[in-house]
Amino acid sequence: MRNFNRFLFPLLFLLGLSQISCNKPSTSNPNQAYLDQLKIVTDSIIQNTTVPGIVAIVVDHQRGINWLYAAGVSDKETQAPMDSSYTFRIASNTKTFTATVLLQLVDEGKLTLNDKLSDYFPDYPKSDSITVGMLLNMTSGIFDYFYDGQFLDSYLTNPLKVYSPLELATIGGSNPFTSNPGAGWAYSNTNYILLGMIIEKITGNSIEEEINNRIILPMQLTHTGYLNTGTDFPGPHARGYYFPDLNDYGDMTAPYDISRAGAAGSMYSTPREMQRYVEQLVGGGLLSDTLQNRRLNDMQYVGGLFGNYGLGLLKNGSFYGHGGTLWGFTSVIFHSNEKNSTIVIYFNCDLETTIHPLNLFQRYAEILYGNDY
Repeated sequence: MRNFNRFLFPLLFLLGLSQISCNKPSTSNPNQAYLDQLKIVTDSIIQNTTVPGIVAIVVDHQRGINWLYAAGVSDKETQAPMDSSYTFRIASNTKTFTATVLLQLVDEGKLTLNDKLSDYFPDYPKSDSITVGMLLNMTSGIFDYFYDGQFLDSYLTNPLKVYSPLELATIGGSNPFTSNPGAGWAYSNTNYILLGMIIEKITGNSIEEEINNRIILPMQLTHTGYLNTGTDFPGPHARGYYFPDLNDYGDMTAPYDISRAGAAGSMYSTPREMQRYVEQLVGGGLLSDTLQNRRLNDMQYVGGLFGNYGLGLLKNGSFYGHGGTLWGFTSVIFHSNEKNSTIVIYFNCDLETTIHPLNLFQRYAEILYGNDY
């Protein structure tokens, strides 16, 4: 949910893990040796940082690796252990659902990526210059409402306020653009609020209904859902901690209304369901082959761990997926068709500029594949 580009920092969290070789070990049971390294790296984060708990999935279908691991605690007060079956806020991984629904509508001929925002919301600033494709790939230049000063203040003054998508989009549009439309890349949650509104305008249904009917129900994701309002989320789940934007390092599990995230970040799921989802998201089956191929190849390099960003997907090495951060929870979901491999990681905290699951994803990938991942 937060501006994901702010996590482009050195791998400081490794804390001496450079002594662990990335080279594939020589052993009679090479998979176990990989798993041992994955566990050491994960446990080291719990032991040497303030991350309370981690759940990780690493699957390599070619090698027969299927590793599901939970470390640390789900509740700092009770010291209850982390549980790999818990639901968690997937935050900006929601964007992959919103983008997929939008692209399905493109497949159905309901709109094109070259459609102008003015075709749907003509009163929005610079809408004649902004295309649907720019909203998807973060090149619209629209300011991220999440960083509007009054919006941040409202967390403290009115945490239970229910925001409409129009209110969120208006906050973004009332700020100066980060660049002229199409002239630069900048992560902005406002883009995906607008995409959700476009989906609703075209279909006559809510974004929740469209995500449910097009993705969740067909894939039988029984522990995955979209939330319109409310502070908590369904299913047994860990407590979530820390909100650096407010300098609050306490319990952030359920203090704010989820309408603040909307089509940009309001969903929840479980690690195993996210594994199944990202494998199909990247592997194909949700879009036509033509549009799926475009989605995997229409990428812009944006630097750092973030790698390349495209039509609601980022690419890091041969892995495609996304990541998400929303008060108290951070996660990444990745799949590589080339490696036939999937990595899903979530932390029950938001440490912003010190450690993020993106770092751990990269370390896992290096353990399995060296620098050629």
